[in-house]
Amino acid sequence: MFQEMKSGMTQLNKFQLFITLICSVWISPGAFAAEKIYRCEVLSDAYIKSNGELDIVKDSPRIGQEFVVIKKTGEVVGDVMDSLGKPKVIAFGSNSNSYKVVWIKKAAGKDGAFVDYLSINGFAKDGKYPFGFFSGALLMAGVCE
Repeated sequence: MFQEMKSGMTQLNKFQLFITLICSVWISPGAFAAEKIYRCEVLSDAYIKSNGELDIVKDSPRIGQEFVVIKKTGEVVGDVMDSLGKPKVIAFGSNSNSYKVVWIKKAAGKDGAFVDYLSINGFAKDGKYPFGFFSGALLMAGVCE
């Protein structure tokens, strides 16, 4: 009788292990994906006018658009900033410091350069992380999750 119980328990343990492995495969991608990316939505679009004032673009086609930032590499996927290449993550963020990415491209001129900058305040308490994206005189802002 003891041998039958031991055999039954071994089969039950193997079955539990099998079910646990199957569940972890189904759950893992979704559970860990949130830790590897930011999903962001543009809420404001503006540019700096020649007199230095900020001009909010009220009917901008960018408002409401979404993009994804891959945290490890700084790559951005989405129509808003799709043409950016070769990102450099300069800060991965912490409880007191924002996640920061820069893109630097040489301009056609001898000493010229284009610099784009994305900052995501990943330490917000409500799960909505404000971001700012600067490209020349362009400024976009919104939230990421």
